[in-house]
Amino acid sequence: MLRPLIKLFFLASASLEVAREKIEDAVDSFTARAGEAKSSGSERFQETKDKVKEMVSECTQNIWQRSDVLENHVREKIRRQVADFSLGALGDSTEINELRAEMATLRAEIAELKSKSPV
Repeated sequence: MLRPLIKLFFLASASLEVAREKIEDAVDSFTARAGEAKSSGSERFQETKDKVKEMVSECTQNIWQRSDVLENHVREKIRRQVADFSLGALGDSTEINELRAEMATLRAEIAELKSKSPV
């Protein structure tokens, strides 16, 4: 249940990034072509239609690739954080065990001193 939602999040994020880049590219391309001579209407329409199909295909591929990259980055970050946490917890448990051993030693010494002292 969670995996499809996460994938959807990364797809949306990648879509926004790719869309922004494509819009910037389209505006630049349109500005550059503004000075060119106009071709006939039907040829222009077909060129535009082909160009749109090409852009949609390219955008779709870019979105999926970017989504995978974002997902892999987040997974790696989570793995690193879990590893850091695990190492920290291991260090904490080692310190706790050392303190328990020291307390046991002190209790034994106290018990020994109590048994030796005249009460």
